[in-house]
Amino acid sequence: MAITEEERAILDVIRLNKAAKRKEITRKFNLGNLRITFNWRSKSNLWGRFGGGWNWELGFVAGGSTLILNLLVFSLRFHWAKDGH
Repeated sequence: MAITEEERAILDVIRLNKAAKRKEITRKFNLGNLRITFNWRSKSNLWGRFGGGWNWELGFVAGGSTLILNLLVFSLRFHWAKDGH
């Protein structure tokens, strides 16, 4: 089976991701059942700060028991865990 151009491009991106050193800071905190995650990435990362090439994002994403705040150059994730998780 021959590899298509699209598949070849995807493989090239995967190789670049492995070769490029990511500049990233991730910190996790727990306050009872609330888990808070801070995530910052450098704008020089291959896929940008927020993935998909996006370096700037302002807004929020909510679903289920998770709220993600994207604050221009970093994100905060709040996850309410059930008891015992």
